[in-house]
Amino acid sequence: MYLTVIFLLTLIIPFLVMPKHIKLGILPPYRVVLLSIIGIGVMAAVIMMMASLGGQGLYAQMHEMVKVVSEAAASNPAIVEALSAGDMSEAEITAMLVQFYDAGLLRLPVTILFLGAIVSYVAYIILSRIIGRKQEVKRMPKFREFTFGHGTAMAMMIMYVVSWLMMNAEAGIGEMMYANINMLFDLVFAFQGIAVVMMFFHFKKIPQALAVIVSIVMWVTSIGKMFLVLMGIADLILGLRIRMGGK
Repeated sequence: MYLTVIFLLTLIIPFLVMPKHIKLGILPPYRVVLLSIIGIGVMAAVIMMMASLGGQGLYAQMHEMVKVVSEAAASNPAIVEALSAGDMSEAEITAMLVQFYDAGLLRLPVTILFLGAIVSYVAYIILSRIIGRKQEVKRMPKFREFTFGHGTAMAMMIMYVVSWLMMNAEAGIGEMMYANINMLFDLVFAFQGIAVVMMFFHFKKIPQALAVIVSIVMWVTSIGKMFLVLMGIADLILGLRIRMGGK
């Protein structure tokens, strides 16, 4: 229930937060999108706290649901065959599935923010076109011009190191924080890497549609994702797109 509410509000909040800023035209587009993402994050945190006040927290509730789903899946012959787990007992399959799903639950905060970023980005494009029919507004720049900036890179590095130290020190929230920061680290620099790919295709006068396809293929493969992250880091430190001739 709570997760459904968070999902619905994630789709709604950008359309409530951004129109005023788009009309004023004071803030750059990406800053407006960032405000929307922050609003979504605050909303999700409040709902999670409300869930914990009612007894079991959101994570505890979802863990119990995961156990039920895993037990049902472990007794399904088709799923057991798909997992190639015919030599495992039902209890072992259940434990394996619970561990797998719990690993995903640890990354729920960043997953919500990632979804919020996508929705906010698309919402800005839609809203700017609608509002732009009546007045002049700032349009969303081409994604190849996107950058998080050096301050973000330094903050991400510090957060990554701190969360890694907490996990290795077995701090209470270390594991969860590390999982989220690790995912956030990959997302931030992978986005930056995609911008590098699209800028490269732009300078080579290769259709941007092909750049999108290449970026998607790299995103969904482990090696490709690693290269995107490395290109993103290199772009922030060395200015790859500037060396290509970009602004």
